[in-house]
Amino acid sequence: MFRIIKAEFLKLKRFHILLIGLVGMTLPAILSVFTQAVATPEVTTQIFDFSAHFNSTIWNSATIFMPVIFTLIGGYLINREYTDNTLKNILPVPVSFQRLLFGKLLAMGIISVLFGFYSYVVTLIVGSLSGLSGRNAGILFTGLLQMLGISLFTYIAILPIIALTSRKQGLFMGGVIVSFLFGYSAMFIKNVTLRSLYPILSGLTVMGFDTGTFMNTSEQGNLALSVLSLIVMLLLTIVIVILTNPAQAARKSKKRNVASVFLRSGQKGR
Repeated sequence: MFRIIKAEFLKLKRFHILLIGLVGMTLPAILSVFTQAVATPEVTTQIFDFSAHFNSTIWNSATIFMPVIFTLIGGYLINREYTDNTLKNILPVPVSFQRLLFGKLLAMGIISVLFGFYSYVVTLIVGSLSGLSGRNAGILFTGLLQMLGISLFTYIAILPIIALTSRKQGLFMGGVIVSFLFGYSAMFIKNVTLRSLYPILSGLTVMGFDTGTFMNTSEQGNLALSVLSLIVMLLLTIVIVILTNPAQAARKSKKRNVASVFLRSGQKGR
């Protein structure tokens, strides 16, 4: 498994998809400060310091940017096996397609945490350049811990979407749309039980993130239900991967590539 993960990181050197992720993970911190600057006095945070800046960045990341970026990059890494027509070469090797898929998902999990750290650094820089007050060791440590934890838990929340859309070539772009709606819908869930069970919000509850400012609620989520929700997402992902038919996927990939070759040949003849 370690070799598969290592190979995925080596492949990333050739892909420019990570640049999209870096740009996307830069936006939440900028949006946090920008929103506070342009908002009306009635909706602005009265004391917008580093703590409020971290909270706003984490909220924007978990509900909008992380689900989209993680699904896009994770789906892209898997989809390359279809577009590069490498599945037919992988199947005869003593590494099952399910094992390969698990390796890719684990690699993306590591990448998601690294993106969380990157977002933390960007948040620090943006906050410092904006002249925000309240920067102390406690706030910085809490911000780092929550950013890394929520990055991982948000990835776990959308794992079934990535795994399900990996069963067919090009389907991951549809998964990106589903993940966006999945994250955005979290903003409208007020009921404490539903908030605890909703996977995107479960990670926030586990990390002790206060959603009251953003959801106009005062009741804390149920930690046990949130942990259970994330465990279910992991188990669901495992089941989806195990039930994936690699031979069928390889045949579909081969047919598409053969069809594209004939299409290009026909165009050249014209």
